[in-house]
Amino acid sequence: MSQKYKIFINDKLLFLVDNPAKVEEILTSRDHYIIKTYKKLKDLQALVHILLSDVNQSSMVIYHANVEKLKEDLFSFFENIDAAGGVVQNQDGEILLIHRRGFWDLPKGKVEKGESLAEAAVREVQEETGVKRIQLQEAIRFDALSNECTYHTYMDKDKVVMKASYWFMMTTDYAGPLVAQEDEDIKEVKWVLPSELNHYTSNMYASIRNVIDNIHNITF
Repeated sequence: MSQKYKIFINDKLLFLVDNPAKVEEILTSRDHYIIKTYKKLKDLQALVHILLSDVNQSSMVIYHANVEKLKEDLFSFFENIDAAGGVVQNQDGEILLIHRRGFWDLPKGKVEKGESLAEAAVREVQEETGVKRIQLQEAIRFDALSNECTYHTYMDKDKVVMKASYWFMMTTDYAGPLVAQEDEDIKEVKWVLPSELNHYTSNMYASIRNVIDNIHNITF
């Protein structure tokens, strides 16, 4: 079975694949893609530099027969952090969104030592939004990808972090006040009908839009 990882670096798309012909986005997207084969670690580092640079806005496909080895080598250039979060639906069918640092987002946060991914996801949703009585449902999977999570990079002082965020569907009967966690720079928390999500997705990070695109049991 073909392997394909989807990663967001500097809000550009990067695919790691064993066969670039499997990346249909090359044909269907308006993005320009650089296509490279992986041979040496030094060359991979140069490709990462291109992705992190604002000079070239191209997305990229890197291919190698051993995709897991390619992924391991790529991630060696970053500090790696695991996070977990949720797509929460209330009894009215609305989805929970937060507004943080100028973007609409889904509640999530870093997995603490000794926590499972599911435990971290529920805790972070509660802390960031004030929502209680959360019922954990299934983990969100990503169509036609090897990903079990979303991957994206961000700057933390002088370090570039690769964050792996694991996502879960959640439900709640909570109808109380929403409380934005201000020390996490969250300015607003709100319930949004699935049919209205398109009004918010234009002001979301690409990795968050990717999560929403892979929700299958909600009618938009």
